[in-house]
Amino acid sequence: MNRLCTPKAEEAARQRCLTLLVEHLLGLRAHRLVLDSRDHRDVHDRQTLQRALGSRPSKTELTYEHVDSTAEPLLWISDAVAWYSGAGGDWRRRADPVIAECFEV
Repeated sequence: MNRLCTPKAEEAARQRCLTLLVEHLLGLRAHRLVLDSRDHRDVHDRQTLQRALGSRPSKTELTYEHVDSTAEPLLWISDAVAWYSGAGGDWRRRADPVIAECFEV
């Protein structure tokens, strides 16, 4: 297994992405964040979200929740775009119009 693709490294990358996402959403004055539930691993997300929001959660009005991906159709869109983007070639070209911004983690 590539050492960059270990479960620990993958979790750390997810949490860095989540921190960047919260910062971006706060800048947009977003009100709701819905994440695909990963069962027992949701605790890592909640810890990261609490750290990212710090002492300002009530001031930001940003709420978050974990749901099963089958229960939230908007999660299907992000999965499709991520797949298209990762597949490369013509699939990447098809995904480009819906990708507004990319962040390097």
